[in-house]
Amino acid sequence: KRTNKQTNKHASQRRWRDAEVNSEQYKKLTPQGVVTISSDKIAVGDIIYIGKDQRVPADVVLLRTTEKSGSCFIRTDQLDGETDWKLRLAVGTTQKLGADVDILRSGPAVYAEKPQKDIYNFIGNFFATLPSDVEEPLNIENTMWANSVVAR
Repeated sequence: KRTNKQTNKHASQRRWRDAEVNSEQYKKLTPQGVVTISSDKIAVGDIIYIGKDQRVPADVVLLRTTEKSGSCFIRTDQLDGETDWKLRLAVGTTQKLGADVDILRSGPAVYAEKPQKDIYNFIGNFFATLPSDVEEPLNIENTMWANSVVAR
């Protein structure tokens, strides 16, 4: 059984960790260029850059990587205790674009099913309107989970 002092100490440590995580900086792609924002300012629909060894701030759809193949690996040991790297693949439509800013110009939208208890399944669709109408199915390999870490 915890004492009040232990409970208060635990709560204080948790608040400190939350503040640290919420203030982590990320780069966000906007029509005016790239801006830096803290993770607590990230909103649904934002296009953010996540670099190697950086924590993923929210559940995201992987739109593009620096690898020509569109692949990257994430570590999920903080989520599920598994130490092996998990392969993730960028959405094919956005990976093929010439530049990051072209993602914004393509009129992107994502449909995602409501959250499920099974974290190993995901169903969604990616839509774009330029250069032509595109609908591409999404699955778990196109996602990165909050608090996972980009391995490479």
